[in-house]
Amino acid sequence: MTTLTDDGQSPPTAVVGDPGRRLAEGTELLGEYQDSGYQTPKFLVRRADGQVMQLPLLLYRVASLLDGRDTERMATDLSAELGQDLTADQVSYLVEERLRPAGLLAPDHTDADDPGTVTAPTRSDPLLALRFRKPVVPAGVTWRIAGVFRLLFRRPAWVAALATFLALDALVLLQGDFVSRVAAGATTLVHRPELTLVLLTLLVLSMAFHEIGHVTACRYGGARPGDMGVGLYLVWPALYSTVTDTYRLGRVGRLRTDLAGVYFNAIFMAVLTGLYLRTDATWLLPGILLMHVQAAQQFLPSIRFDGYYMLADLAGVPELFNYVGPVLKSLVPGRPAHPRVQELRPRSRRLIVLWVTVTVPMLLFYLVTFLLVVPRVLPVVWDVLLDYQSRMEAAMRAGDVTTVALSVFQLLLILLPWVGAALVVAMLAGILRRLGDARGWAWAAPGRWIAVRRYAAVAGVAGVAGALVWRVAQVAGSAPTSTPDTGAVGGQADVLTGSPALAVLPSVVLVACFLASAALLRWRLSAVVVPLAVVAAMGPAVSVLATPSPAVVGAAWTALGATILVTANRLGASGGRRGPRSVPWQRALIGAGVVAIAAGVATTPLLVLPLAVGAALLAIRTGWRSHGPMREWLLSIVGVLGVTALAALATPALLRTIPGALSPAGHQVLLLIAGLTVIGASMVRELRWAAAALVLVVMIAVVPALGGAAGLPLVLCSTVVLGALLVQALTRHPVEDRPHPLLRALLVVPTLVVVIVGALL
Repeated sequence: MTTLTDDGQSPPTAVVGDPGRRLAEGTELLGEYQDSGYQTPKFLVRRADGQVMQLPLLLYRVASLLDGRDTERMATDLSAELGQDLTADQVSYLVEERLRPAGLLAPDHTDADDPGTVTAPTRSDPLLALRFRKPVVPAGVTWRIAGVFRLLFRRPAWVAALATFLALDALVLLQGDFVSRVAAGATTLVHRPELTLVLLTLLVLSMAFHEIGHVTACRYGGARPGDMGVGLYLVWPALYSTVTDTYRLGRVGRLRTDLAGVYFNAIFMAVLTGLYLRTDATWLLPGILLMHVQAAQQFLPSIRFDGYYMLADLAGVPELFNYVGPVLKSLVPGRPAHPRVQELRPRSRRLIVLWVTVTVPMLLFYLVTFLLVVPRVLPVVWDVLLDYQSRMEAAMRAGDVTTVALSVFQLLLILLPWVGAALVVAMLAGILRRLGDARGWAWAAPGRWIAVRRYAAVAGVAGVAGALVWRVAQVAGSAPTSTPDTGAVGGQADVLTGSPALAVLPSVVLVACFLASAALLRWRLSAVVVPLAVVAAMGPAVSVLATPSPAVVGAAWTALGATILVTANRLGASGGRRGPRSVPWQRALIGAGVVAIAAGVATTPLLVLPLAVGAALLAIRTGWRSHGPMREWLLSIVGVLGVTALAALATPALLRTIPGALSPAGHQVLLLIAGLTVIGASMVRELRWAAAALVLVVMIAVVPALGGAAGLPLVLCSTVVLGALLVQALTRHPVEDRPHPLLRALLVVPTLVVVIVGALL
């Protein structure tokens, strides 16, 4: 929560021209902060973005009069209401220097040539707050969910629920030998990884039900809850719910909202305990015990758990961490109490001083312990990860892909805190850089860091591309030399596939064409790095590229031709600005590109089908966009007939397959990645046509009678291009135009798991 003051009562100069001012759209005056711990009343205002701000009486009354009236009238009304002599200049100063920087005023539109001055609103940045927040459930849906469970806050309901929770816990303890049963449940989870995933799902559902309790109590008390989502708290992923509107409620309503999460946890634990007593499923006991620990942890007031907000509402101060500095300064002997401390009532002052004296040493102890323990823990964690990897490799050698995928998911959960720690370190580095820039330090200048990021991006792309080529060379060098009977047109495929050293050349061409096309099309860095890193990490993908085959050679020729066509297209786009001299060069490039693609088709006839389908889909799409029905039908018929003819011509090549160099597990991993990419591309409107073309390539690789292993290089190359287009489309659009975060998570998490499984092969 942000606090504004009215410490400037006299403006330095008079304001010329007095336009009528109004509150920003969506701003709501919430009234007095009830049961506060301040000596003088505080009043609350909520902006359209949900930020709640504290205002003193004078500023609050000024804000309430911002309905278009001029400052002379506002000064007259305020003087009569508050008993103070206020001038128009003083009121204008408060409006412009206090309320406008806080984002509470609508932009001015006084001049037709000046669209108005829009000031970046003040945004609070609390200590130890939730970071990287991402809304998942919008406020409208949250309101409906809260309406479903609000009856649980009726007195008979919550008395019965808590009594049932306590009774079931007592029954579990009265069974005796509780520790042995928990150990037996943990052993079951170790031997059955699928039950571990079920238990993790129950833990996530418990966390979600916890947040539902907060929003339900918010609505039950008369406030309006906001969205729910996910974020990063310290180093852990966490769920959150927006209930800032409860500041309009009294102390009882706010405390009810604070306690509601633990209350809903108790209901969830009671249901699981009853299920355990009914089924005697001991694997539920470790989860139930962990939920009890999490519920008890919520009462800690030292960090921003529910206990922190309970203590803040008991003290009547919304932000306790804002008083750490003032209280510490007030505790210095010989110094008077800080003004921020003096404004508190005696009871609230004693409570906050006690909280600071306990919390600050505790947080310092945690920080020092963390810094001392991390160097010793990291080697142990590394050994555990290596042991975990060896077990997963054993399961992979046994061909159990499902068990490996479940194990990889568990491994990701182990690594999540360390990823969060890296994000926190990056955030602290950003704060340090901004502080250095504010102090005028040369190394922290924004321009210098932009150049550093640019060079780092180039070095990163080059490093990932080089790592991919190096891995392909390593695998190709260790493979035996063979020259399969490919049936390709010409002898260049046999020459390239006959030598492991020359077999790396198509991969170099593929990587170079990919980077050149990305540079010409100005793709984002993530759209280039992510596909290359995935291919470099996955063993099956590297094996496909390193295995001598005409399919890789044909894909390289096709990529070279496509890159030349992209270059010609960019040259034609700039030809209108440079004049007609570039047109002959453009025609020459188009001819060279067509020849290269023809060479690719001659080397690998399998390329005929995806190219023909892509051309047909493009023709049909162009026909749909045309304005004449005859042209639409003509293009559609030509496209369908072209696909049929080319498919018939390619049938002999489809029936001649080469032996696969991958294990069945590697084959499955590549097809799973391709399928997930198709699903992701189908979420983006402009990529659905490209996804349809990739589906055909996947079908060729799935059906052994058609392409089998011969189609895997085409699947891999098409997946890389479509994946790059997908990342580019998702990162280019604004956040509000992207698919829902849940849909993105449902795509990213399985993809990450499959990629790690591929890295283990």
